Amino acid sequence: MPKASKQEPAKRGRGRPRKTTASSTTQKPRKRRSRKKDWPSLMAKVEESEIVDYDINGDFSETSAIRHKTFGVGVITKVLAENKIEVVFEENKKILAQNWEG
Repeated sequence: MPKASKQEPAKRGRGRPRKTTASSTTQKPRKRRSRKKDWPSLMAKVEESEIVDYDINGDFSETSAIRHKTFGVGVITKVLAENKIEVVFEENKKILAQNWEG
């Protein structure tokens, strides 16, 4: 039987170790800006009469807010395409369809 040879343990990790520089150790950590839109402040700008019931077939390009059966009232923040809108609801942000032809 051949003798088992001693081998160096496999290196763990990926690639080379990170280099540290004087500037990287003295820099202050960056503050992350919250990308989450503030629903209460967005809703404060919307009149109740501006809120439209959501329907997948509707065109909401000129609408500021919608009422969705599941998600509640949301503020439209972007028209992403002719058939997509970005809406901020109280709990989260969603991309919804509009102008659906199905």
